Amino acid sequence: MKRLQWSVFCLFFALLAGPTTVEANEVINVHLNDKVPAGKKPSLVVSVHRDLKALTLNLVRGDGKKIHQKLPNVPRNSKRTFSLPQKSGRHRYKGTLEVTFPDGEGGAMNLDFAAEVVATLGLRVDRDDLDLDGHKLHLRTRRPIAMLDYQIISESGSLLGEGSKPVSPAGTRVDLEWQQKDGKVLKIGLVAHDADGIHEDLELIPWRYHIPHEEVEFETGKWEIRDSQKPRLNRSYELLKKGLAKYGKLLEVKLYIAGYTDTVAAADYNLQLSGKRALSIARYFRKKGFRHPIYYQGYGERGLKVPTPDETDEPRNRRAEYVLAAEPPTMDVPGSAAHWKRLGQDGGR
Repeated sequence: MKRLQWSVFCLFFALLAGPTTVEANEVINVHLNDKVPAGKKPSLVVSVHRDLKALTLNLVRGDGKKIHQKLPNVPRNSKRTFSLPQKSGRHRYKGTLEVTFPDGEGGAMNLDFAAEVVATLGLRVDRDDLDLDGHKLHLRTRRPIAMLDYQIISESGSLLGEGSKPVSPAGTRVDLEWQQKDGKVLKIGLVAHDADGIHEDLELIPWRYHIPHEEVEFETGKWEIRDSQKPRLNRSYELLKKGLAKYGKLLEVKLYIAGYTDTVAAADYNLQLSGKRALSIARYFRKKGFRHPIYYQGYGERGLKVPTPDETDEPRNRRAEYVLAAEPPTMDVPGSAAHWKRLGQDGGR
């Protein structure tokens, strides 16, 4: 935010209140937000020191667009903001800011300034760029930044570490290492600042909670849950509720269910079968009353817990994983992309 300087912008004017000449800054002070990130608008913030009948802004933008904004009955010791209709790029503005006193007298201030809407910083930390055990990460940005603030929050909500890292010279890749107290990291808060003071936030939530459970046994080639297996799912559901009670107040928790098979049958068939089994489990939890978002995906035989040759009947590979997380988890499935599907609140896909 910049304060418009009278000498530079020729903003001095005489306001006549009877026989007395009034300095401009005895009536109003004007601050200009001349550089803002995309999604916000440049603005003039006017501090008013005397009662006004009206405060009127008249501008012509460099491309010819006319701007007229009039605010009636502005009391003393108040602030008023004029937002400029600018979505992108840099524009020049010329015009006046007029004040009118209750007695009808008034005056005008000449305005001549430029305003710019800049691209967002585009903060990004890829999965491979975060090393929780080593307490370091690589932050990438679209535009150079000059300062990076950080906070490390534990799964109990306490502060594990915080600090600021100057970036000199300003760059689009920042290597951050931090010191922290002992504890499991729930989330990492980052605030990046560019050289003009524009800042942008990024919150990383690497926390994962794997639900220990007994595996549901399905009949060969089927995905329906048998009555004999429901007690196992019921016990898992109780563990889910405990996880929600502990962490649900700290972040928006979601449930991710991954299904796997052994190597019996064709790989494509197993991929579809594992997805249907994961869906069956997801629907069971939804019917039990799990109202938080549920996502499911089948990985087939791509994530073998026990490596085996093809066409091997291995019960330990016919399994599922239940993960509570705030962001899609990365499963230990080499060469397989995540394509989580969301279950509807009514159990539909």
